[in-house]
Amino acid sequence: MILDKIEHRASYAALPGLGELLDWLAAQSAAQFPAARTELRGEALYVNPVQLTTKAEEDCFFEAHRLYADVHYILEGCEVIVVEDIAAVRQISAYEEGRDAGFYTAPGGTRCTLHPGDFLVCFPQDAHKVAVAPAAGPAPVKKLVGKLRLG
Repeated sequence: MILDKIEHRASYAALPGLGELLDWLAAQSAAQFPAARTELRGEALYVNPVQLTTKAEEDCFFEAHRLYADVHYILEGCEVIVVEDIAAVRQISAYEEGRDAGFYTAPGGTRCTLHPGDFLVCFPQDAHKVAVAPAAGPAPVKKLVGKLRLG
């Protein structure tokens, strides 16, 4: 897991694909929110636009991927993402290869509160529970989720 601010993106320039993705994300804004998936390098590197309303943590679940790292970048709003080691979660649905996703539950995890300009990278070992409302309560969020194929 990496949690950082987009202005520190140069620190990740040497990581294959991540520097390119972070530079692209830094050039985006909520006012010019992409309408659809944007491919930077086909299936190897792409970005999905996501608009959501955060909700109570008990209404959310963990997900994890095997083929991709997720890069969550907040443009507008505030979202809590809870991260837990994949070894500490309990599977609640089978891994779906076509979606590159499995779904899980766990009692704990590390709470990461993301504001505009923050990004969170979740690797395959990082089960992550998204769309969790901050203490102020449910609110709308605009974010971009980069998908970086590993290996």
